Amino acid sequence: MMGDGGMTGGWGTQSSRYLSLDQAARFLQQTTASAQVDKVRDRVTFSGKRIFIAAAAVQPGFPDTTFEVAGLVDPAVIVPAGATITLLLVNMDFGSDMEHGVVITEVPLPYPIMSMMGIAGALSGVPVLQPRTLEDAKTARYAADSVTFRAPSSGGTYYYLCQYRDHASKGMFGRFEIR
Repeated sequence: MMGDGGMTGGWGTQSSRYLSLDQAARFLQQTTASAQVDKVRDRVTFSGKRIFIAAAAVQPGFPDTTFEVAGLVDPAVIVPAGATITLLLVNMDFGSDMEHGVVITEVPLPYPIMSMMGIAGALSGVPVLQPRTLEDAKTARYAADSVTFRAPSSGGTYYYLCQYRDHASKGMFGRFEIR
């Protein structure tokens, strides 16, 4: 855990696992149950002191090189200042070079091809995950990892992005607001 929720002091606590398609779907539905989804403004707003955000990297049926949160593609994610946040990422993509992770950072656009080279001050993140195990989405296993961290009490505008080479530069990012 990051103590005071500041920008230093580590990435929080993490756990990783593999999920079936049904398990991944259940995890992704949990965000919708605890969030206000605004499709018109393309944002997902959370309230409370404990937040659970489930995101898919390239969910089947969605555009390539994107994150999906509560059924939206790369939406703005808004969380309360000081909240304890558990961020779960499931990599649902398949193929070579389809590893995906997520980092929350203060660094705004544009992102270089090697995004990790230009990103400092990461708030938290999930390390790069392997793609799904099989081409057949129904029988594949999906790499998933989560991190729990505390949002800074001062709030601010951050960005979430895939730290794998050239994915952020291709549009795999979104705004992460702490209010």
